[in-house]
Amino acid sequence: MLFKFIKFRPLPFMLLLISSLSMFNASAQIDSVTASVDKNPAMADESIVLTVVAFGSAKGDEFNPSELEENFVVGRTSVSTQTRVVNFDTTRSTTWTTILIPRKQGTFQIPAFTVGNKSTQPITVRIVPVSAASQSKAREAFITAEVDSGQPFVQQMVKYKVKIHLATNLQRGSMAEPSLENADISLIGKDKDYSEIVDGQRYRIIERNYAIIPQSSGQVTIKGPLFEAEVIDRSQNSFSYFNQTRPINRVAPDIVLDVQPIPANYSEHWLPSEFVQLNEEWQPELSEMKVGEPITRTLTLSVLGVSQQQLPEIAGQYPPDFKVYPDQPTTTSVTRDDNVIAQRVENIAIIPNRAGQFVLPPVKVAWFNTKTKTTEYAELPARSVEVAAAAPGSQSNPAPIIPNPIQETENPTNIQSDTSGQIAPTIKTIEVPSFWSLSSWILLALWLVTLLVWLITSKMNPKATTDKVSVDSSESESWNSLKKALSSNKVNDIYPALLNWQACLSEEDSVNLLDENDIADSELQAELKLMFASQYAHGDKSWKSDTLLALLIRFRQKIIKNKNNPPSLQPLYASQRVAH
Repeated sequence: MLFKFIKFRPLPFMLLLISSLSMFNASAQIDSVTASVDKNPAMADESIVLTVVAFGSAKGDEFNPSELEENFVVGRTSVSTQTRVVNFDTTRSTTWTTILIPRKQGTFQIPAFTVGNKSTQPITVRIVPVSAASQSKAREAFITAEVDSGQPFVQQMVKYKVKIHLATNLQRGSMAEPSLENADISLIGKDKDYSEIVDGQRYRIIERNYAIIPQSSGQVTIKGPLFEAEVIDRSQNSFSYFNQTRPINRVAPDIVLDVQPIPANYSEHWLPSEFVQLNEEWQPELSEMKVGEPITRTLTLSVLGVSQQQLPEIAGQYPPDFKVYPDQPTTTSVTRDDNVIAQRVENIAIIPNRAGQFVLPPVKVAWFNTKTKTTEYAELPARSVEVAAAAPGSQSNPAPIIPNPIQETENPTNIQSDTSGQIAPTIKTIEVPSFWSLSSWILLALWLVTLLVWLITSKMNPKATTDKVSVDSSESESWNSLKKALSSNKVNDIYPALLNWQACLSEEDSVNLLDENDIADSELQAELKLMFASQYAHGDKSWKSDTLLALLIRFRQKIIKNKNNPPSLQPLYASQRVAH
């Protein structure tokens, strides 16, 4: 028996070797490749299952369905392999299953696919409209999509609404976002779940809303999102404890937008919307403004249907006697009733330096009304404010500090108490050493020598003390900037340049051009009022800066003349007066 076991033992190894050689020979090439679809014709919004089978040895990545993306939405592709051995004959096959959803109705051709050295036959598929479906049988699932505007302006928010209609029980599902090149897409709010009756059939509706902001003009196409789900299969008569499910795939129809460019005659910051509002708050109340005490102004800009990145800066202007400290602005977006509202909040700390009555210029934000196709302004009107003087003893007017004489306690740890209970330290006066007096005399002598040298130099060059005082370079630069701003005839450019030049013109006894009590030039005051009035007069572009420039030149020459010709001082001694 041992001999027989040894004699027939190599037989299993020989069978294994022959089987392996057979499988190797079978995998050396691909015998054939077939392609098929599960339905033809198909409706425009339902999925088609494309099955490609390669008999022989094939790699999993040899099939690529990307060339179908022009006419179909290409879903997931699954790969499976199978090997059979029958009477020492081994067959191997690889199967690719791809979900295809037609983008539109018509007749399309699925091209031939090559796997290894074999190719499939092309398939002609006919896609019929949804209306061609039989009325006797309700559609189990479909998707609709709509937009609130088919001709938006560039950077105008478009609300995109997609609805999933389900006439069967949903087990699980997921939906991708719509896609649009060169656009910002974001979800608005949460999904809504309700029911509707469509063509006599009750459907469960799952509604989802998106905000789409196109960034370029022209005709663009929003590609509908793909919905993939598993529903309970009622066609199978199964009494199993577990429900049988089957996959479904649906896609929303594409929507074409005709995006309009920015109007050629629009020159402001581009802010397309249907509603814009500008509000302000004061903490404390504006009526309580005092010199040296800070007051906070909060400006809030609310815009409907834009992203927070589109909000412009809120440009405010203030009199030169106000110190302004703006805080870092904050932006946010909120959703209310399926609408997106973007807000920008700016906090400005203001400290007045002088009491009196002042005028705060208006604050305006330009925007484009997408309903009326016109330019409008969200505006805070100009207002007059009264600044009260600081209370006596406040930090804005501190009392002068008088230094005490230098004193030292004789014994800091020995503190005596008088009969009244008050603490009375023992004090003695510190005597200044004699060498400090010597150093003081030396410094005095050096100062007298310096004064003598200056007197001699001034006599040698008498014109040195009578030369005209020239305006410093900072004033000249600010004056040139002001003239450049005046040439533009834009108040938003002129006002900051005017304040800068006014600050550089006179460091002492500064004159407020905007205060009638500080300047007696009535013509200049009248022209400044005309300039500010033209800023917030709607559509008034008649004001020109020529007259204001001439009045400012006259005013500047007068200031420079007063600085170059200060009142002369009489000589200290009569002998010096005779010598000169």
